[in-house]
Amino acid sequence: MRILKNVTQDELNRYASQPTAKALHERIMKDSVHIPKGDIGAAAVFVASREEEKAANQTDKVEISSTGQEMSQVMHDSEKAPNISFNLRRRSDGRLSLSFDSAAMVSRAVKQGYLEIDGKKLTLTDEVKKQLMATSKQIQATKESIARHNMFLHEAANARQTSDAMKEANDKMSRAMTTASRIMHGKKVSPADEKELMEFNKDLYAMAKSAAALAEHRRKRDDKEDEKISAENEEARAREAEPKDYSVEETSIPQTEVQMDVSLEKDVLQVDAVGAGLPE
Repeated sequence: MRILKNVTQDELNRYASQPTAKALHERIMKDSVHIPKGDIGAAAVFVASREEEKAANQTDKVEISSTGQEMSQVMHDSEKAPNISFNLRRRSDGRLSLSFDSAAMVSRAVKQGYLEIDGKKLTLTDEVKKQLMATSKQIQATKESIARHNMFLHEAANARQTSDAMKEANDKMSRAMTTASRIMHGKKVSPADEKELMEFNKDLYAMAKSAAALAEHRRKRDDKEDEKISAENEEARAREAEPKDYSVEETSIPQTEVQMDVSLEKDVLQVDAVGAGLPE
C-alpha cells in the first residue's frame, strides 16, 4: 500500500478531474510512502510521524520585538480609551468651565476616571464622579418628564380631533335622515339641505323625492317651522366649516447641561464645583 504525503485538496481535485489517472499515478510513485501489506508496525510508524507533524504545526510560535510589543500596547490602550467630548470655556477669573453634551459623555468620563485638559490630567475623585452622575440623572429625568408631557398634549389633541370628526359625521347623517323625512312628508327644505342629502345617499334622496310627489298637497303646512330648521342647519354647517386649531403649545426642553468648574493652581487642575447650567 502506498500513501501520498503533502498533497493539498486542490492538487487532489486537479488530478481527479483529468481524463486519465496517469499524472496522479506518477505523483504517487514519486512522493508516496510504501507500507507493505499486512505490516502493522510500518503503518504505526507512519501514523506516529503524521501525529508529530500535526503537533509541531500546532505549537509554532512567533516572536515579537520589544518595539512591536510597545506599539501593540499603545494601540490596545487607545482602543480601550473611551471617546469623551466636552465643551471647555475659560472664565474671566481664570477658572475653566466644562460641560458635557450628553449623559453618555458623562458616563464615559466617570468610567475613565480622568479628563485631559490642555495636555494635563484632571483626576475625578469618587465624590466628583457621584456628583456628575447625580446631576446627569436629574437633567435626564427632567427632559424625559417634559417629553412625556408634550406627548400627552399631542395625544389629547388627536383625541379631540377624532371626537370632533365622529360628531360631525353623526350630525351629518342625522341631518340627512331628517331632510329625507321632511321631503317625504312634503315639507319645504333648503337647496343646501337637499344637496347635502343627495351627496350623503343618492338612493335615499331619490326615495324621498318620490314620496314627496305623493305628498305634494301637504307642502303648504308648517313653512315657518321648516325655514327655521333650515336656518339652524345652515348655522351648523357654518360652524363645521370654520377652521379648527388642534395645535398645541409645547413646553420647550431646557438646554441644561452638566457643567464643572475647574481651577488651575500651580499647574494642578482641581474640580471646584459640579452642577447644571445653560450653555453659553
